[in-house]
Amino acid sequence: MYLTVTDVINMKISMDKIINDSEIIKTIISEDSLSVQKKLMKTAEKYYVGEHDVLLKNFNSSTVTETDEYENEHEKKFVNPNASNHHNIAPFHRVLVDQKVSYLLSREPSISVDGSSDDEHIKEYEKMLCKFCDEGFNEKMQVLLTGASNHGFEAIHVYYDENGNLKYCVVPADELIPIYDTNYQTELQAVIRYYTIVITKNGRKYMRHKVEWWTENDVTYYEENDMNGYILNSSLQYNPAPHWWEFILNDGIVKEKKPHSWGRVPFIILKNNEKLTTDLQCIKGLIDAYDILSSQGTNNFIDLVELYWVIQGYGGETAGAIAKKLQINKAVNISDSSGTVDAKQVQLPVDGRISFMKMLRKDIFNFGMGIDVDDESFGQAPSGVSLKFRYAQLDLKCGKVIPGLKRCIKELLKFVTDDYNMRYGTDYDSSLINVSININRITNDSETVQMIKESVGIVSKETLLAKHPFVDDVNDELLRLESEENKENNKFLSYPPFNKRLSGGETDE
Repeated sequence: MYLTVTDVINMKISMDKIINDSEIIKTIISEDSLSVQKKLMKTAEKYYVGEHDVLLKNFNSSTVTETDEYENEHEKKFVNPNASNHHNIAPFHRVLVDQKVSYLLSREPSISVDGSSDDEHIKEYEKMLCKFCDEGFNEKMQVLLTGASNHGFEAIHVYYDENGNLKYCVVPADELIPIYDTNYQTELQAVIRYYTIVITKNGRKYMRHKVEWWTENDVTYYEENDMNGYILNSSLQYNPAPHWWEFILNDGIVKEKKPHSWGRVPFIILKNNEKLTTDLQCIKGLIDAYDILSSQGTNNFIDLVELYWVIQGYGGETAGAIAKKLQINKAVNISDSSGTVDAKQVQLPVDGRISFMKMLRKDIFNFGMGIDVDDESFGQAPSGVSLKFRYAQLDLKCGKVIPGLKRCIKELLKFVTDDYNMRYGTDYDSSLINVSININRITNDSETVQMIKESVGIVSKETLLAKHPFVDDVNDELLRLESEENKENNKFLSYPPFNKRLSGGETDE
């Protein structure tokens, strides 16, 4: 669920024109927590960790129909305690989400700044950004994209810790209500974050909500009281509070506190797609069908009796005694001359089940827009064109999230730039930042390397490195190449006659 500024205003008007923050917050959180989108988020999160609906199905219980004496049909639950109740989980959703995240972010994004090749000052700025975008940064981006795939959107929150260091973390969407300027969701005006805490009162535990209402200038903290209303958090000295404080010290003693704000909401929203749908919604029914068929097939095999005996004309003993004689003597005596003993073998419809499950698997990867690496035809034609064709569906799905992912990284680096400029008095311009996503695709390495060689002088070094199969971190590789180049130049200049020229000595002609 998301809101617009107009929605909040209308909510205030509908409450008899009385501006009551407690009632507004209560209404917003109540509607959001029960919204369809929040339920879909929880379902996708469960399927990502393997908590599928099939686990709730009891395979040794079934419903049968009986007809009474008046020929009325009634349903009756039949339970067979001897039947197997095994559950198979096919984690297709997790496979598809991890495949998407690995495809986009297993290799660190490339960060560059316009003009860095001509200006040493801008080059230092680029190096600072590249250093910031390390393995920890890439790990956070993977968490962000995984959350967006499961929730429809996810957010990064930028803040200062107690030591005054700039930090950022991923906040799950099930804790957030974004408020935009219009229904087109172009400008983020505010963010409501709410989460649950447990409090103990008179020896009993209660669940209570904590609420943060973030705007471009400040943040207001609320807490839920015993009457399920929302009041300002009275334990805070300043509420509303600025985004951060600047402490003016004199001999180690705080002399002054200055409030500051970013001038924008310190949350960065990554949307999974324009409709904010999860990656599970289109394939959940197919996954459930696959789980049920797989589980039923397994239970049938577990309960399978390979042979059963049809015996006619034998009486006087129980079935157990007959089975014992068959086991020991391999034969039984038939008292009736017309009696027979016949062994029947059970045949399960395996072929039909396997064919249907293969169809379901194909549909799951097709509608989930992923790649089934278990497909027999995968890898049989390793040419560049055929491999690109196999990635077509995944490219289409990732193409919807790449622009938003690049925008999120640029917005985060804008916060980093603003912080650096404040600390060191620099004037770096974050609008010059360029972000490239380095996708991780199985390729024909020899073809790729050959194309890279033929593209030298036509395409930039950074672009070529991003495509090279041996390079995982383009920024780090550029720094290594620069370091090696400097070493070679220094080594060259250390030999005569160049060292004499540099020291002012004579040179040999």
